[in-house]
Formats: sequence, structure tokens, C-alpha cells
Amino acid sequence: MRICSGAGCLRAVPDGVRFCPDCRPQPKPDDGIRQHTPPHSAASGYTPELDVLRKSKRWQTIRALVLRARPLCARCKIRLAHEVDHVVPAEVVIMQAQASGKYADKYAGYFLRVNLQGLCRTCHAQKTVEDKAHVGSWPDIVAQDMARPKKTYF
Repeated sequence: MRICSGAGCLRAVPDGVRFCPDCRPQPKPDDGIRQHTPPHSAASGYTPELDVLRKSKRWQTIRALVLRARPLCARCKIRLAHEVDHVVPAEVVIMQAQASGKYADKYAGYFLRVNLQGLCRTCHAQKTVEDKAHVGSWPDIVAQDMARPKKTYF
């Protein structure tokens, strides 16, 4: 037996139970506020497949390069960039890269630097909402990557 965790309540409750029936917290009524989408749901935009890519050493290296190259937020240009954002959503670019047949890596589209930008947390949250509401086709990132000048070494 133990003492109830309710404020000022000294009733005895069985082990493994926090509150007596009188002190037990009541569920809050629905106030119309939506809850966050759980991770790895279709609505959140992340899948376990993308989560593995996001945690990879390759992504961490590219992320650091993007933030070092342009430390200010690409949108507001005031705050420091903390997030590396895919201009066109990662799943779309992965499909574009796979359809082009120009890359040996199945997930090469995820790492295309032409599609990455540094954003502050505020701007990243706004852009995520805009991406979810996007209607229509996305720009062809693979074509932009192919048009970008490549480094040559002499």
C-alpha cells in the first residue's frame, strides 16, 4: 500500500496505482484543438524509410555543409538556420531521381544539394504547412541538378 498522489490526499491506494478514485485526473473535454500527428504516419510526411536516411552519416555530412555554406535562413534572412529543408519534399525528389535513371543510388534524390536550403525553425514550420497544402506539380529537381555546373579538376 502507498499514499495517493493527489494534492493533500492521504488515502491509502494499492501499489501500482497513483490516485484514489476521488483524485484520479479526469479526461479533458474536446476543445477543438487538433493533436499533433503521430510520427511515421502518412499525414506527418515521415516514413521509417526517410527516418533512416535522416539519421545516416551521409545526411549529417550534407546537412553540415548546407548550414555552413549559408548560415542564415533562406526565407527570412534574419535568423540563423537550424533546419535543413528539402525545397521540394524528399519523397517527390526521390521518385523524380528514380524515374530519371541517372543515379545508381535508389535514394539519391534525398541528398541532392540543389534541393536543400537552411531554414530557421519558424520558417521551417510555415513551409511545412505550405507543402502539405500544395496543389499541382512540383518543379523537376533532377533537371536543375543536371543543369548545375559541375566542378572540374585540372
